[in-house]
Amino acid sequence: MLVTIERIEKRQSQKGAYHLVHLGEGRKLYCWDAKLAQELQPGAVYEIETREGQFPRLVKARPVTTSNGAQGQEAQEAQGHVQASTQERLEALRVVLTLAQWTRLESVDQALAAAEKVLGWLKLGEG
Repeated sequence: MLVTIERIEKRQSQKGAYHLVHLGEGRKLYCWDAKLAQELQPGAVYEIETREGQFPRLVKARPVTTSNGAQGQEAQEAQGHVQASTQERLEALRVVLTLAQWTRLESVDQALAAAEKVLGWLKLGEG
């Protein structure tokens, strides 16, 4: 799931320190992994993995893009260092999802990787 981090609050409970990660529309995730929480940047977009429950928990987060348009290292490598606007990336993802029934994509990671390849092909004429 792709999300934009609005803000992060460090909190303390009887079980120890944790971070409350605000995603917008009142949605919050609890992060008990201090290292993961410190890597999160407000305004940045992440592909996340959560564990649902009474207190939804943030388990993993991979940067997709930051608030100023700079992309995380993994995302740059995945797309062959192609710089693209959010609108261009969404359009490439829309193309991939339209073709998903024929491409047999099995995960969000595969869909995102395919969208980055489509975007690279459109921007560079390669793919």
